[in-house]
Amino acid sequence: MKKTRSVCYYKDLWKWTGAMMALPGILLIVVFIIVPFFMNVGYAFTDYNTASDVPHFIGWTNFITVFHDRDFWLVCTNTLKLILTYVLGGNILAILLGVMITNVGRKYGNTVKTIIYFPQLLSMVVVGFLWRIIFSYNNGPVNHFLSWIGVPKDLLPQWLGVPALIIPSISVALIWLISGYYSIIYHAGMMSIPMSYYEVSAIEGANKWQEFVHVTLPFLAPSITINTVLLTVESLSAFAVPASMTGGGGPGRYGTTLALWSYTTYFNNHQYGKAIAISVLLGVFAVILAFLELKILLKKEVGNA
Repeated sequence: MKKTRSVCYYKDLWKWTGAMMALPGILLIVVFIIVPFFMNVGYAFTDYNTASDVPHFIGWTNFITVFHDRDFWLVCTNTLKLILTYVLGGNILAILLGVMITNVGRKYGNTVKTIIYFPQLLSMVVVGFLWRIIFSYNNGPVNHFLSWIGVPKDLLPQWLGVPALIIPSISVALIWLISGYYSIIYHAGMMSIPMSYYEVSAIEGANKWQEFVHVTLPFLAPSITINTVLLTVESLSAFAVPASMTGGGGPGRYGTTLALWSYTTYFNNHQYGKAIAISVLLGVFAVILAFLELKILLKKEVGNA
């Protein structure tokens, strides 16, 4: 009986200890994320501004103003283009880098991982200005290379001046920035694949491509799911890189994302209620997209299992 009581006592003590250890983190999340989020939602239905002490309820006026803005659909289109190019390109490059890291082996693996991960250590503003220089029309290395291989000067692209090229250029910079981080996740997923599957595929006569498609990719399904959701949320919140690359949104707002639009509306145009409404819509879009992606990709995981 004493032994049973002591076991129960230690189990309860362990539960309470775990709860107390998690409490500081929970409080930080509540105070700095959950409470500000609901305050933000509340302010979106008011005429909040920094000059007024007490905001007044105005219903859906701010949201109606956002939907009637001539730039709304353009900014939404820009954001969707960024999501598609960023998520697809980021996943593809990260998987390829993960394969490279896995095949390099232990001798050079850490060096390769360090080189690949290095861009993640840079400030996003620094990355934005760096790629702004790289894509410069007159002095950028990209156009210098195109001139060197024989492209006439009048045919050189204005990467950050032509509307159709602005979002792809921003995507390239963002993919370069984050590919190292997500490649490590894919590398960890590849390292967890049992070697017996590769041995069986080799006995069956499968080549490297067939091994990758029928063995590696199915086992990477959980990594693909989490990376896709994270990349989607990151693309929706992309602000610093687009702002620094395009000088605040590019010509005609063709480089403006929802996050950047919210910022410029608040700090440049001083339309506080409208900016808050944009940020609430951004949060709603993020939740909807993440939910749909999880629903689709988790089904794929179950199917692969």
